[in-house]
Amino acid sequence: MKPSLFTALLTLLIIFSSCSKFAYDDVKAFGDELNTWAFYDGNRYYSGNIAMSAVLDTAMQANNTYTLAITGTERITGQLFTTALSLADLNFTVKSYQSGVNGSDHATAMYFSASAASRQSIYSSTNNDPGAVMTYRITHYDAVRDIVTISFSGNVHDELGNMVNISRGKITVHITRQ
Repeated sequence: MKPSLFTALLTLLIIFSSCSKFAYDDVKAFGDELNTWAFYDGNRYYSGNIAMSAVLDTAMQANNTYTLAITGTERITGQLFTTALSLADLNFTVKSYQSGVNGSDHATAMYFSASAASRQSIYSSTNNDPGAVMTYRITHYDAVRDIVTISFSGNVHDELGNMVNISRGKITVHITRQ
């Protein structure tokens, strides 16, 4: 009787171990894999694909920057994830940017919304509504394939105006230049 109980417990241990490894692998892939994004807001994890666009506008803006706009959807809910960076150059030589900065004329921002039609953001960090400062870091740029990896963390406003901490944010995306 004891050997079968031991075998049953061992089998359950193996099953649960493999399930947790699978969940970890799934979490690790988003943000690291091409055309994906991910972030945490404390206890919750959000992730998705950059299926809509990742466009670098190569025309210099009035504030002497270039706009990189990235849009995708959350993999489970379909919620909209949008990030815009006012880049100093077209080759990602400047590695750090911020949104939520008072007095900045840069279009740097992060929005997480219920849908494309929704005017209300679940989370936002934008220079138009300063205070929730988010930092974006260019961690890798492949100039040959035009692929950039961006990590981000900091604060956002939630839909009630409260501050929420965002951590372990990451985007890896192929860029289309226009």
